[in-house]
Amino acid sequence: MERMGSVFWMGGCVAVALLIGVGIVALVVTAHRQERERRERWRQWAVRYGWTFVERPQLTWTDRVPGRNRRGVRFALTGTLHGRPVCVAEYAYTETHTSTGADGNQTTSSQTHTYVVSSVWLRREFPTLAVAPRHAFSKLGRALFGSDTYATGHEEFDRQWRVAAAAPGQQALVGPTLIGAHLAGAVPSWSVRAAELITYRAGRLDDPALLPSLVTPLITVADLLEQGR
Repeated sequence: MERMGSVFWMGGCVAVALLIGVGIVALVVTAHRQERERRERWRQWAVRYGWTFVERPQLTWTDRVPGRNRRGVRFALTGTLHGRPVCVAEYAYTETHTSTGADGNQTTSSQTHTYVVSSVWLRREFPTLAVAPRHAFSKLGRALFGSDTYATGHEEFDRQWRVAAAAPGQQALVGPTLIGAHLAGAVPSWSVRAAELITYRAGRLDDPALLPSLVTPLITVADLLEQGR
């Protein structure tokens, strides 16, 4: 009886393992199908509105986004908005962490971070320039040591935002109207290199109706940069 009980127990374990395996496979298959359907919806949207849908394109801004993954662009849509050539892309990179437990065994885990990156082509080239919110250490450093090299001279803006430039004096390209737009929360963080202006935010490309809202604030940055305002 004891042996029979062991057989039943082992059989039950095998059955549970098989069910778990089947469930995992089903989840993976479902996820792949949903991803194909999502991309197909974007492809059809692009055809309908005269945009271009490309999977796995090689884009030039991957060294200016988190992870710097040159192969991280899943797909991109290019078109024209408010008279400007624009691109919206989904980008991802994966972080891998390895930890060692008290027993000496190593455990590896990974996390994928996904972003929506929007870009606008300017009508002329600019020096490499970026505006981003200050993080806690940057704010502390400024409080301890005063204004940094690329401060604009606008106290509230310089307290909340940080300008990175290729050379001193180029922060003047961030004009008073653009500074005001940042303080009002009307425009996102951004970077420009040559004639390509980009911004990014965490998330995926799911709703085509939201696409104009992703690009329009960046177009505002483009207009103000070119006008020197």
